[in-house]
Amino acid sequence: MRANEIIPLVGDADSTDEWKDHLKDADVVIDCAAGMETSGPANLKAVETLTATVRKPGTPKLAYIYTSGIWVHGSDRTQFTFESGSTEKVPTAVAWRPQLEQDVVNSQILRGIVIRSGTCYGRAGSLIGLLFSQGDNKSISWFGTPGGSYTLIHVDDLAECFLLAAEKNHLVGGLILDATNEVTESVDGILHAFSNLVGIPWSKVSYRPCANILEEAMSGTIRARPTLARTLLGWHPRRAGLIDGMSIYYEAYKNTP
Repeated sequence: MRANEIIPLVGDADSTDEWKDHLKDADVVIDCAAGMETSGPANLKAVETLTATVRKPGTPKLAYIYTSGIWVHGSDRTQFTFESGSTEKVPTAVAWRPQLEQDVVNSQILRGIVIRSGTCYGRAGSLIGLLFSQGDNKSISWFGTPGGSYTLIHVDDLAECFLLAAEKNHLVGGLILDATNEVTESVDGILHAFSNLVGIPWSKVSYRPCANILEEAMSGTIRARPTLARTLLGWHPRRAGLIDGMSIYYEAYKNTP
């Protein structure tokens, strides 16, 4: 990070003494920790409490960008979903997130913004790494059922969305933004493209039942039609889709420490 002219603040989110003084002059806090049902709300509460304590009166509102995920929309293979859509079908793994999203955007102390990321790909692979890790096997076993689609986003395009939201936080304060590619990608197509790339016959590719609530959430189909980030921030994903760039992304995965 230092080589890229970024001075890191190394510490534990739970150890507020390590970072609270930096809130005095900060413009934006981005929470992209892999929060759980308890830690996500705790992080928000800690930043709210400390901001009210350490920032001087008259200081501009601190922007707080919370990283949520597209899974909160719940699975639906036939209907489109939008930022303002229902979260009644939210899967068990992230059932706590809709309330936290509302707490963020309705904060009276912070300028709260929520960015719902699609399933990430690129570089280290993120959850798509679960597929790439099978590249040296003689077969591929994937969770879910045929006919599904993934709502994806390259990590670099997602980073660009965060940057624009931070720079223009006064425009999107109090809003929830879906950050995904414009079209979904067929899971069958992803598996077919990867099996061809690594030389595994299609006859050796199979689906299996989901083994846990994470797989249940990831296996859902969400036909997102995000508009706010594009309209208000001028954000447009530029990276190739997962299927089109499969060979590039697999090589990146294999060569990422």
